[in-house]
Amino acid sequence: MSRENVNVVLRTFRAFQERDDEALFANYASDIEWDLRRYSPWTDQQLFGGHDGVREFFRQWLADFDGYTTEACDPVDAGDRVVITVIDRAVGKRSGVPIERVHDQVWTFRQGLVVRIEILDGRAEALNAVRLAE
Repeated sequence: MSRENVNVVLRTFRAFQERDDEALFANYASDIEWDLRRYSPWTDQQLFGGHDGVREFFRQWLADFDGYTTEACDPVDAGDRVVITVIDRAVGKRSGVPIERVHDQVWTFRQGLVVRIEILDGRAEALNAVRLAE
């Protein structure tokens, strides 16, 4: 089932890009958890729970940007987890300055649904979280 998990991650990113909330949230368990405790740039609320929590996270994550796009790169199949490198691009709403930020995520699955997404500073940290060495 793990290759299917990679496919779910990629489909979810596509749904997010298309702002298709129905397709996006169909991949998330009702008790999904977004965890930013190991993502150093994020100093606000660091844990979001459930679909409403994810919506609030997206609202906060996107609040300062226009033209936001995100790209999923180099997925690693780790059984019930997937490691993915993410490249976000946008323009600052107030500054007009283009930004690009790169981080890694670990997605955890239960019965085909995403139950946890952890955002981390880098690839090595994400691979260590799933006990894989680069």
